[in-house]
Amino acid sequence: MEWFKRYVVSCLIAVVFFAGFDAYRRPGEDAHLATILVVSAGWPVFAALVVGGSIGDAVHGLKHGKAG
Repeated sequence: MEWFKRYVVSCLIAVVFFAGFDAYRRPGEDAHLATILVVSAGWPVFAALVVGGSIGDAVHGLKHGKAG
């Protein structure tokens, strides 16, 4: 993976993590609007990257005979 993709993926992970941490720090209170927007926009992208990466690794392994 090239450095730019690593940078984007790590920024996305950090954004989702810190937004979740902000919501976790304030139990029983309303979450900040920015936290809600970031998580609702970020989690589908994060999930797509994780699932797509897993499927891509599996297909790559099958093509090169390294399945399992």
